[in-house]
Amino acid sequence: MKFLVEAFDKKTELLVFDVELPANCDERVKEIMGWTVAPQGWEGYDLTAVQLTEFEKITERKFDLSAYDFQLTANG
Repeated sequence: MKFLVEAFDKKTELLVFDVELPANCDERVKEIMGWTVAPQGWEGYDLTAVQLTEFEKITERKFDLSAYDFQLTANG
């Protein structure tokens, strides 16, 4: 499964950028998201500040919650 953290402009709701998560982190993503079943590969999930902080650790990138709304997409 390919996972992306997507950042959307708060005013226009347009996609500004996305960051692909490493391929080997599926179990960690499942943990962070609290999933009990695997995603099907077409979903998008709004991210909380706590979840986003965990994805910052995985991507080694800082995300600005004040400027953007963030979602995780599962692409399979």
